[in-house]
Amino acid sequence: MNREELERPFDRSLLKSRRGPFGQQLSYVEGAEFVRRLNSAFEGRWSFEILAHHVRDTEVIVVGKLTADGVTKTAFGSSSITINRDGEVVSVGDDLKAAATDALKKCSTLLGLGLHLYQSDAQSAAATRSNGSNGNGRKSNGNQRTSGPSNGNRLTQRQLSAIWSMGRSLGLSADQIRERATTVYGVMPEHLSKSDASSFITELGEGLSGPPV
Repeated sequence: MNREELERPFDRSLLKSRRGPFGQQLSYVEGAEFVRRLNSAFEGRWSFEILAHHVRDTEVIVVGKLTADGVTKTAFGSSSITINRDGEVVSVGDDLKAAATDALKKCSTLLGLGLHLYQSDAQSAAATRSNGSNGNGRKSNGNQRTSGPSNGNRLTQRQLSAIWSMGRSLGLSADQIRERATTVYGVMPEHLSKSDASSFITELGEGLSGPPV
């Protein structure tokens, strides 16, 4: 394994963007570039397979397994089901391929490839909030909390469980989840308010839906 090559940030010319939660732009790199980097870092000696797939009402979900240099990583990938103007499904096969690409990317981040993209997204969210927006297009009154709510407005156990579960599905460690929460909201996940927890869950959900591929 060429660790330096694997973890080297993608060239800025390869970065694309999409609109994410809090009004910020999220950076992503197309799946083909992940394949090229894996080929370069492992000299082609890697494999990827789909262990399972599920078709839901509005999305498809796959479980992918990436094996390289004797190391195996698994992760979920997902994609929304594409519907045309007449409300008809366009191609579940194409949606499954998009979900597979999403799973490959998430498996790759567990090896260290593309992690800088998550960091830049967290910084973008923090910048949006520091510029006076509360994430819903409204200006802050300058009295945002720097510690968790002290009343019954604290997040529910169900919300907290969802944050940990979705974060792990994105390939984030516990420390990375805590860092994202403190960067954007100024508190640990356990001390989020219900509304901030809901916003955080929405952000993580955007990540699970995956960028365009």
